[in-house]
Amino acid sequence: MEYSLLQQVAYELSEVISGARVERVYQGAGSALYIVLRKNRKDHVLLLSPDPALPRLHLVTTKPAAAKAAAGFVQYLRKHVTGSTIAGVALVNQDRVFEVIFRAQDMTMRLIFELFGPAAHLLLTDETFTIRSIYRPRPLTGNEKRVLLPGMVYSPPTRPEKTKDGHQPRSLSTGRSSQKQKSALSANREAERHYARLLDQKRRTDIRAQLTSVIKKALVKAERRIAALDRDRATAEKASSYRQSGELILANLKSIQQGMGSIELTGYDGQAVTIVLNPRNAPTVNAEKYFKKYKKAKAGIEIIMRRLGDSRDEAALLRGMRSSLEAGEETVSLEAIRDQLTAKGYIKKSERARAKGTSRASHPAYRTYVASGWEILIGKSAASNDYITMKIAQPDDLWLHAESMPGSHVVVRNPEHRDIPREILAKAASLAAYYSKGRGSGKVAIAYTRARFVKKPKGAKPGTVTLAERKTVMAVPEE
Repeated sequence: MEYSLLQQVAYELSEVISGARVERVYQGAGSALYIVLRKNRKDHVLLLSPDPALPRLHLVTTKPAAAKAAAGFVQYLRKHVTGSTIAGVALVNQDRVFEVIFRAQDMTMRLIFELFGPAAHLLLTDETFTIRSIYRPRPLTGNEKRVLLPGMVYSPPTRPEKTKDGHQPRSLSTGRSSQKQKSALSANREAERHYARLLDQKRRTDIRAQLTSVIKKALVKAERRIAALDRDRATAEKASSYRQSGELILANLKSIQQGMGSIELTGYDGQAVTIVLNPRNAPTVNAEKYFKKYKKAKAGIEIIMRRLGDSRDEAALLRGMRSSLEAGEETVSLEAIRDQLTAKGYIKKSERARAKGTSRASHPAYRTYVASGWEILIGKSAASNDYITMKIAQPDDLWLHAESMPGSHVVVRNPEHRDIPREILAKAASLAAYYSKGRGSGKVAIAYTRARFVKKPKGAKPGTVTLAERKTVMAVPEE
């Protein structure tokens, strides 16, 4: 995590969660750790992820599901800090070392997160900085510059090297006013969106690598099968020559003796034909062998041709999917290719289910659009509509949908509970019209309301909602 972004996030966290009560600590997907905090009757969810590829921390807008089993560190943290109060947060030594101080009546604990990529550390110390527990302790190799193990006194890493101009790294902004000037979105929200994009890119890369491997292996097998069937076809097409060889042997038994390796006879067309013989077999046995080859070749030619046609079609399909895979940027396109490979049996359903847990997002994909600092979410499917409406949208967010026709749910995020400008309403309505069945129409009627008035009936299909209040606006479809 870049220091400038981390400093912005840490500054905002010091404003938002200082004094908050720790309600819950749990582990999410992968190595992600979540701390649910409550302050002024409002919940905040803090994510701390020591993922070596993308170490990060920031508030999240939704509360992800908990993993079935929690790591020992998470269990220890849950036991000792649940119910405590956040006494403060800080960055240590102007470095990517984030510290959260928990305080209860009889104890003070410090959660320290070193966000150094592959060397990311997450640990808990007491008030004397003695390490009580550490997430993923590393075995000693004898080459460590710093040793971090339970029972040892924590010492922060040395300050980062100076930049080329000789100065220590500094934040891009250091105060509340400069943060407001930078963006209408909060630093934590910016971080959440930034890492959502990075994770989506990683997910696409992982899926593409998986599918590329599957297609490559399947195509190699198909091409080998085609080559083998081509050889079988060439052999099968010699069926008439096998019959002729057998008949010529029987017609010339007096001229053939056991022990001969070959003989030249006159064929039906008057041309000389060289017939290969097995010297260990009698002439009649050699003739019988040729008749058996003839019968086998004649019976197999239809099967061979059918299998050859199927194999060529399979290879063409795989090459087409490979081309689509190379061109497909959207996760949805990659998912479609994976579904096709699964349906064809190239990916086992059990493997696909495991892949969902590692490669796919923990939520359905949705589009994100920003207009004048306002974030607009657009569903991509019924499940995606459900997710942004029922999981992400907050009561004061604006919700829109095309009247009486299929289309995407659209949500305008409103974390600061402001009045939504007319131009933002108009833009969101245009997006709702564009991502609906009425896209080709001149104008589309769009229903809109606050998210608090959108409810999902019990047992209803994904994407189905009811509105307690609504207004309607006409909008021209615009992407």
